[in-house]
Amino acid sequence: MRRRGRIDAPVPPRLTGWLWIDRKLLRQALRRDEALVTALAGLVPARPGWSFRRAGVTAVAVLVHLVALGALVFGGWLSTRDFPGVGLLPGVISLAFGALLLPRPASLPRYATRLRRADAPDLFSFVTAVAGAVGVRCPDLIVVDDRFAADGGTAGLLRRRHLRLGAPLLAALDGQQRAAVVAHQLAHFSNGDPLRGPVVGSVDRSMSALVELFEPRKDTTLRAFQDPAILKAKLGIGGGAGNAGTTVAAVWYAELLVRPFIAVLRWASVLGRFLLALLVKPDVHRAEYHADAVAARVAGTAAVLEVLDVMTLRESVLTVLRREVRAADGDTPDPPAWRAATRQVLEHSAARLPQLRAAALPASTSPFADHPPLALRVRLLRTQPTAEPALHFTEADCAAMDRELADEHRRFARDLRHG
Repeated sequence: MRRRGRIDAPVPPRLTGWLWIDRKLLRQALRRDEALVTALAGLVPARPGWSFRRAGVTAVAVLVHLVALGALVFGGWLSTRDFPGVGLLPGVISLAFGALLLPRPASLPRYATRLRRADAPDLFSFVTAVAGAVGVRCPDLIVVDDRFAADGGTAGLLRRRHLRLGAPLLAALDGQQRAAVVAHQLAHFSNGDPLRGPVVGSVDRSMSALVELFEPRKDTTLRAFQDPAILKAKLGIGGGAGNAGTTVAAVWYAELLVRPFIAVLRWASVLGRFLLALLVKPDVHRAEYHADAVAARVAGTAAVLEVLDVMTLRESVLTVLRREVRAADGDTPDPPAWRAATRQVLEHSAARLPQLRAAALPASTSPFADHPPLALRVRLLRTQPTAEPALHFTEADCAAMDRELADEHRRFARDLRHG
């Protein structure tokens, strides 16, 4: 019999590099996620406020900022002491480590088209109406791209709010479902998510960048310089091996010196990120569940559940949309037909959705995940009182927005046809 919370499928070494540790961490993460949903069952989740855990998260974030400053000072001192000396290499590494840990503001989404109110008045009116129902001000920027997703956040030193909408996702959703997506994203501006704050959020981005930087991977550059034949060709050396042999030895010695420092920095970054995630994850998931509850209050519980089902069936929906586009004449987009096809996918997959959600649950669980698994979000929403929509949108509203996003839909149709 399969134990609750058990993950039997092979897990790639994506967390620590040790398979048995990764499996244990993922099992524990799944148990904690399910325990939180059990504790919140039947309740409308409130936004997380200040607590001992929140204070601990802030203290850890401030400590990381101080470590970054200390690494810069120590690296500068070590690099210049008895210059050039044996402390130059570790000093440079310490400087790089401190620079990577420095707080960094989030940047605006790349490869996204910024919309102006004059170009998309109906979409802006739609977002403004939803923002009023959520109780937040309208974002400073609205951008669209070609993803089957949506998100919101702040960017730059001034922390300007932006809402990023995937045109393909909007085209596949009806008015209430679009309102659910936008309401959920706008709720993040006031739901108390610590990762969206200036202190904890910047540390999380820095720690993620460090873990990715120090992730072990095959170093083809060093291996190339340790191959005498390649090195001779690079240096233009003929048959003599004197210079090549000296350079190969230097590369070997440099690697032997660097590897211990890299290993220490990697494990320090992994442990630091894991500690931060352990402290911050409950509040992050509570904030996500609160955003779902706000979206249900604005667009209705049924619309939020339908959006979560569409995201669960994402690949099936895209496959059906690709079939619709290829069956049509030319690259002229037809969003109403895409919405009808999406509804058919939801209807035909209704019976197997519980199995699909259960199968995807282990793979979508991680100690570092900033979103709870879709299956747990659906499970918690179904335990809450059913909310009726505060706003109502019709097919005419969708058609008006589709006309303003016609260029994005045309690019999406072209990608589907030729992809």
